Amino acid sequence: MEGKTLKLDNKLNDAFEYNGSYFEEIGDFIKENYLEYGFTKGTKQEVDFLVKIMDLPQNSSILDIGCGPGRHSLELARRGFNSVGVDISSEFIKYANQVAKDEKLKAEFFVTDARELKFSQEFDGAICLCEGAFGLAGNEDNHRKVLKNVYNALRPGSLFILTVINALSAARSITDNSEFDVYTCTKIDKDTITSPEGETKDVKIYTTAFTFRELKFLMESEGFEVETAYGCSAGDFSEKTLTVNDMEIMMIARRK
Repeated sequence: MEGKTLKLDNKLNDAFEYNGSYFEEIGDFIKENYLEYGFTKGTKQEVDFLVKIMDLPQNSSILDIGCGPGRHSLELARRGFNSVGVDISSEFIKYANQVAKDEKLKAEFFVTDARELKFSQEFDGAICLCEGAFGLAGNEDNHRKVLKNVYNALRPGSLFILTVINALSAARSITDNSEFDVYTCTKIDKDTITSPEGETKDVKIYTTAFTFRELKFLMESEGFEVETAYGCSAGDFSEKTLTVNDMEIMMIARRK
């Protein structure tokens, strides 16, 4: 073997990647029909838990990253908080702003890519739930951009609550209608979505999953102090010990 170079078929060079802006087109197509999905029906329970954990006085400002049609931000505003929601889909933002206007809520919504946030120490707390932006952002650098921007948006000492798909659970739940890339822990689901006008479209949903250890490393490397993590699923937020069977991981972290 002396003088020869061993050549390996390095599959890491072909690791799967997807466009971190892909959900913009999906959101703009389904619009408020997003709220017909079953996982959106537990908003009040989820906000009950968020309010308890964040323990903020009314009129505190809360940033919702990847807010979708604004269900969490709107509910927080109904409870006396000042909400700001950002999402890549202009139709989601249009809907959320209309509801805020109709109900005269202290909530504002902006079309913004979470990888391009420009806030600087403006918020008392932040949430990124149900794979809003983080988990959909594409490669690792893009996910780091989201974390960095959230960190910059928070005032020192503020909490950030993040939920992501649990990789240990996702890898065990592959169906004939989905794929799983083991190099990036990205699940690819095929779905047919429907617009409010009744039009349909076949799409692929790309969701990157994480382990707790990986998330802790990523968040701490971007300046957060991870306080704890829970196992959760939509409509069932609690201080539950994380297990391999939990669909999502909830990270509770604080900006230093």
